[in-house]
Amino acid sequence: MIDLLAFALAASSTSALGAGDGDAPGPRERREARAVLAPKPPVIDGVLDDEVWSLAQPIGEFRQVSPLEGPPSERTEVRVLYDADHLYLGVRCFDSDVAGIIGTQMARDAVLDPDDRVEIVIDTYLDRRNAYFFQMGPVGSKGDALISDNGRDFNKPWDGIWQGKSAIDELGWSFEMALPFQTLAFAPGATTWGLNVNRWIKRRNEQDRWNDPSRDDSLFQIAEAGDLTGLSGLHQGLGLDLVPFFHGDWTNPNPGDADLKGKPGLDAYYRLTPGLTASLTVNTDFAETEVDERRINLTRFPLFFPEKRDFFLQDAGIFGFADLGRRDVLQPFFSRRIGLDANGQEVPILWGGKVTGRQDGWNVGVLEAHTDRQDDAPEKDLVVARVSRNVGEQSTLGGIFTSGNPSSTRGNQLYGLDWNYRASNPFGDGTLASSVWALHSESEGPSPADDAFGASIAARSDLWRWGFQAREVQEDFDAALGFVPRRGIRSFAGDIGWNPRPSGGARGPWDVRQYHVSLEGKVVTDTEGELESSMVELQPVGFELESGDEAALFVNVQHEDLVDSFDIHDGVTIDAGAYDFVRGRLEFESAQKRPMSVVAALEAGTFFDGTREDASCTVSWRPSRWFQGSMGYEQNHVDLDGGSFTTEIGRVRADVSFSPDLDWFNFVQFDDVSDSLGWNSRLRWIPVPGQELFVVWNQTVERDGDALVSTFQEAAFKFGCTLRF
Repeated sequence: MIDLLAFALAASSTSALGAGDGDAPGPRERREARAVLAPKPPVIDGVLDDEVWSLAQPIGEFRQVSPLEGPPSERTEVRVLYDADHLYLGVRCFDSDVAGIIGTQMARDAVLDPDDRVEIVIDTYLDRRNAYFFQMGPVGSKGDALISDNGRDFNKPWDGIWQGKSAIDELGWSFEMALPFQTLAFAPGATTWGLNVNRWIKRRNEQDRWNDPSRDDSLFQIAEAGDLTGLSGLHQGLGLDLVPFFHGDWTNPNPGDADLKGKPGLDAYYRLTPGLTASLTVNTDFAETEVDERRINLTRFPLFFPEKRDFFLQDAGIFGFADLGRRDVLQPFFSRRIGLDANGQEVPILWGGKVTGRQDGWNVGVLEAHTDRQDDAPEKDLVVARVSRNVGEQSTLGGIFTSGNPSSTRGNQLYGLDWNYRASNPFGDGTLASSVWALHSESEGPSPADDAFGASIAARSDLWRWGFQAREVQEDFDAALGFVPRRGIRSFAGDIGWNPRPSGGARGPWDVRQYHVSLEGKVVTDTEGELESSMVELQPVGFELESGDEAALFVNVQHEDLVDSFDIHDGVTIDAGAYDFVRGRLEFESAQKRPMSVVAALEAGTFFDGTREDASCTVSWRPSRWFQGSMGYEQNHVDLDGGSFTTEIGRVRADVSFSPDLDWFNFVQFDDVSDSLGWNSRLRWIPVPGQELFVVWNQTVERDGDALVSTFQEAAFKFGCTLRF
């Protein structure tokens, strides 16, 4: 423990070398755009023909980021207006080949990777860390998100209330946006916000950016955004949003056992200050949430499923703790512990409340949820509090506290501290980040209190990446409101990657744009230093073509020392003992700019005391803006001394967009472990921004001999309307 703490302190001090006072030097260039007060609002129809737009000058030329740093192939103009209630953006994307514009997505919050698009980040607090994200596509799809800590957390499911319309014409395509100041939190009296804009020209896989056109930084690096000036007299109203909703539900869990019920509910949001929002939910309902993707667990550790529920996703980045890497490793707070049991079944939330926001350099998040009685468990109050302080330009110092145990009657509390440093890399290009953290848990009953702690340091640029992390999770550490897949361990991991780009002038679609070579390693011991696991993964070759097609080869060498046996499949057990195995994986992804694209992977090699072959393939089809579909299949064939088995998962998506505000989503899944097929169908209609109607159908069909039998049916209806004051 002493050695690991010494490493943590060394990593923190090393990260500061060369940074001078505070954080590292500022951005390469801080360009300035000016918002102009509009005498009347433009009509939001996507066509920039309102006379008021002539009052605003374009914010300045864009520069190409990729494939080459330099002049863009097409011109982009961005104008900014505002009045007391709205910020307006008008964007003209000139295009010399209108027929080449790619627009296949109309749905709200669609993934626009296959399409031309424009992405905008707005840093309303000018804290150079956090921002609102907005995007528009050429056929009307609009999306938004919250960016926290310079991209460490990207909260895509967040939905704000705003207007946006697109149009294609003989000059290219254009769009208009109206962002209500009631949707945005900001410091009162501030006249300058952060701003940056990206444009993607998909047929060329070209990225153009307004400020900081460097491959070493992404748009999410809010510290490198430009400035939007000229703002004054902004009006947020009373800051009160009331969202009454009604939910109706018909279920038929067993034939002849149907149940019809309905209930009203309320979500309320009130700005305590311009930067702090109090939220309340009563009779909480998540009928509109998409089901999880089915997965088959071939490990001895629990699987991680992401949060999808709106109430917990609002300002979720504020609750993020340290730089813990992937989301499927230790997390001191994991919101899916609230309102869902271990099997993913809903536990009713009678009410919940939280206060979140940013104020005077502080980032604050406090959440409490009161869950209903479930089986033998009484009603429970579950609490999490997270506070951090901005230090320098990009660093933070903070703490976290949780209380409550959703899966047991035993009480549980957790306390934690973290220090996160981030700056421009003083040793080279890109960014340097380090993190030091410690957690302490206390539980009622015989389990003693125990700790977890660790540190990490990493540098990332377009050409190089490297990193190292170490952590210890003691045997009785218990984050009851978190995710802890492995206890009683010390873990040391490192990685290095090299991503060169071939030099030269004009290139064809089958030329290589960028190579990828990497090496990653990880060693896991128990707290006494005895080896439990080790892994080395080499990527000897990987590349992306100018066309956008990608391929990669990986070789994985792994060691597992099992103290206890575990069941990997029904009737198949892996015995305790030491195992070494070598596996190879080949991955391929075709360019999404085409109407049809493919993602495929093949993996094979030894596995514990036998062999294992995995195959997966997903084919996506985007014939027009009106329909998007995909078919996916995964197979694992495992042959062990204890037995052989094959697992299969099939997925089909078929989504119909009638307009940017009316969509019908369908998701069908089958796996041969549960031997069941599930269908999730959701119709979403947004009559006007702030109103949403969902009609949802869920059905499960299981195999009974040679027949398929329906074992569960559910129809749900939910309508909500936002009232703003």
